[in-house]
Amino acid sequence: MPAVQCPIPGCEYVTDDLDAAIVDVLITVHSTTHAPGPITVAKVEKVKRPVISTAGTSEEWAYFESRWSDYVETMKIAGRDKVVQLLECCDEQLRKDLTRSAGGSLTNKPVQEVLAAIKKLAVREENTMVARVTLHNMRQDRDEPVRSFCARLRGQAGVCKFFIYSALLVTQM
Repeated sequence: MPAVQCPIPGCEYVTDDLDAAIVDVLITVHSTTHAPGPITVAKVEKVKRPVISTAGTSEEWAYFESRWSDYVETMKIAGRDKVVQLLECCDEQLRKDLTRSAGGSLTNKPVQEVLAAIKKLAVREENTMVARVTLHNMRQDRDEPVRSFCARLRGQAGVCKFFIYSALLVTQM
């Protein structure tokens, strides 16, 4: 077989007049000299499935719903798989209670119905006034950073069911 030149423009490398299999190996080995370096691929960590258990608070439920929607979007879960994955988020005791209360499997139910059933069993309802008194009595701990305290305040305020109304007051003449 005749000598073969490197196919990369500007490269002067030419093989000797050898067997085709040897020329192929030589060109392949030579091509590694043109590579910019070892190619490393970053390994993306798998997203963890959120977990929900019984006797949780409204604040914990809001956090779970936020994590659940992020998980579904990231993992691109659709259709019936959503319900299966949602049920896998429940701890074993909650899942048993769900199955008992539903009278069997929940995999054929719509996602919103399963979410409502989970919330009913997983979240213990709190009295709004108790939550508001708790919010009123909250104080920043001695070594607690301001950002952590603000996060605790916002979480408790979310439980209090406060609403902001923006309406113009019109006076009668």
